Amino acid sequence: MSKNENKQTIKKRENVKPKKEIANGTILCMIKGMMIAYAVTCIIFITYGILLTYTDITEEKIPLTALCCTVISAGIAGFDWARCAKARGILWGIFAGLVYGVILFVLDGIAGSGFNVVGSKGLMMLLAAAGGGVGGILGINMKK
Repeated sequence: MSKNENKQTIKKRENVKPKKEIANGTILCMIKGMMIAYAVTCIIFITYGILLTYTDITEEKIPLTALCCTVISAGIAGFDWARCAKARGILWGIFAGLVYGVILFVLDGIAGSGFNVVGSKGLMMLLAAAGGGVGGILGINMKK
């Protein structure tokens, strides 16, 4: 092996990160993505609450707003998770959407509506998975 080839081999080894370091970075990236998704959820609901208070918007649009918010926020989570994973964007996106939906379901159950599994909860999980999948597709195809 010549000196030039030896230097190239050493450079290749220097760029390789240990698997544990990669896993920790990916997990932190995914947690950050989920936190951003829930921050967007809070912003949307606070804005809608202000609009309900100070305008003539009726409360009958709350379920539609909640579903739209779920799709948007799960899409953001899926986008971030796919960018963290760097492969299989749709699967990571769907998984992020389902995790977002499960956390939302648990928070909703704790807040007082109970842990009843009804059609609207199923629709919410389906839309969260779909929004996450779309976000995952977009996230995997966007360049950093």
